Amino acid sequence: MTALPTAMLTLPAPGERTLERLLDGVAQHALRTLLTRPAHDLPSTLARALPPVQWALARFSRQAPTRLREAVVSVDVLAPTLALASGAHPAAECLSQAIPALLAALGTLPEQARWDVGVTGIVDDVRARALHFEPGARALRIGPDGLVIETRGGALRLDASDEDARALPGTRVEHPFTSIHEALPALRLSRCDTNPLAMFEAHPEKQGNAIDLGGRTANEWASALRDALELVRVALPTWWEELPRALTRLVPVGWHDARHFSASYREAPRVAYLSLHPDPLTLAEAIVHETQHGKLNLLTWSDAVLDNGYTEWTSSPVRPDLRPIMGVLLAVHAFVPVAALHHALAEIHHPITQSPTFARRRAEVLAGNVRGLAILREKAAPTPRGARILDDLGRLHAVLAEAGATLNDVRTETTLPG
Repeated sequence: MTALPTAMLTLPAPGERTLERLLDGVAQHALRTLLTRPAHDLPSTLARALPPVQWALARFSRQAPTRLREAVVSVDVLAPTLALASGAHPAAECLSQAIPALLAALGTLPEQARWDVGVTGIVDDVRARALHFEPGARALRIGPDGLVIETRGGALRLDASDEDARALPGTRVEHPFTSIHEALPALRLSRCDTNPLAMFEAHPEKQGNAIDLGGRTANEWASALRDALELVRVALPTWWEELPRALTRLVPVGWHDARHFSASYREAPRVAYLSLHPDPLTLAEAIVHETQHGKLNLLTWSDAVLDNGYTEWTSSPVRPDLRPIMGVLLAVHAFVPVAALHHALAEIHHPITQSPTFARRRAEVLAGNVRGLAILREKAAPTPRGARILDDLGRLHAVLAEAGATLNDVRTETTLPG
């Protein structure tokens, strides 16, 4: 096989730890946000409840920083916390969601702490379930013996059985997660979403990301996604090695046989939204695409990447509307590894490459990358780490373009497919 050059946050070298370091940095940023958020401008109930929990968590952070950071990066904690950090969602709603999720992710604390704020639901990742309280639990208390939820029907331990939970009036138990691939135990199809920004939509042809199985069963989704992931596994082994930390939830947003939709959010790293599609290659591309967005989004919490990322606007190589130059980088950063996926599948003569549409799709992606890289070279003002990303993308694309030079209909004016 053609040796492909490694590329920062695109094709990692074996054992590469860049993503791990970025995730750790974002966790620390999120934890600082939670521990230092002033309470004076919050509703009175929150204003009273927040400081004692902040103090307890601050003390615990000195005793067990690694355990606390691991809890913070769970998606149910990280999404509302980063939405708070970016100002993209009201602070009171973010904290009302993030603090209970963090206490649930921790499970225990060495000292007693109490969250005297109503809680409508908790995702219990350990037991792959979601607990819903109607009209809402009164409070949470946590200590060495675990987390206790004070519902209107009585007290419920987080580790209680489903039967005990359902026995309490107003408590409902769901199991919204479906495993997808035996080699990726942390990656699950999720019919539960705690991203407060999920219905915020920037794309002109979509209207948010409501959970929708599109008339298929969860097992049908999991089977289709497993087939798509197998393409990635055999084609991009080092990218695959990084996947367990880069992506943990896939949220279903319907079925479309003619078009495919996917989305991700800077404030919700490691979560991707996608529609189901009959073509496994289309799904594989979407998984690579949105995971790449998540990686670059992680970097943006510590580095601007492009100094003019949101001040320089240009026609988009992906979408019908004008986009900031950062949007072009996100697209190219997503589609260069898609081109690498095509290249590797062709080199191993995978049966899917015999499809009459494969060569055309491969040519479209390569040509779109030519256009996107040209826009970036002309208009982008990268930071030092941004310059490294652009250099790496250009070097990787050059090898892929040379290997695909015999493909028909490769035209530099072709735009990246959406």
